[in-house]
Amino acid sequence: MDAVDQQSMTGAVIKEYRLDLAQLWLEFVGLGGDASEQLIRDYCAGDAALPAKERDALAQAVNEHCAAVGLPLRAPLSESALFLLQPERHDPERKDPYSSK
Repeated sequence: MDAVDQQSMTGAVIKEYRLDLAQLWLEFVGLGGDASEQLIRDYCAGDAALPAKERDALAQAVNEHCAAVGLPLRAPLSESALFLLQPERHDPERKDPYSSK
């Protein structure tokens, strides 16, 4: 997955659920993340980049938090295949399997 796509999708989950970034940062550090809380805030705002290891630790923290409280959306990992999440970006001619047409 492209780093920018992962960043925007992770940020969207955080924003959608109004997740507490301070709490997420603690969970991120517990999972081996090494970025400062301010850098995580900047990343989520789209103002900074993170290496894949850090992006994945944050996505994992988001996903574990969402799973613990029963929220359905998840943040993608760097190895996620974006075209599986959004088929139209991979192949615009591909039919929607949920469409009745």
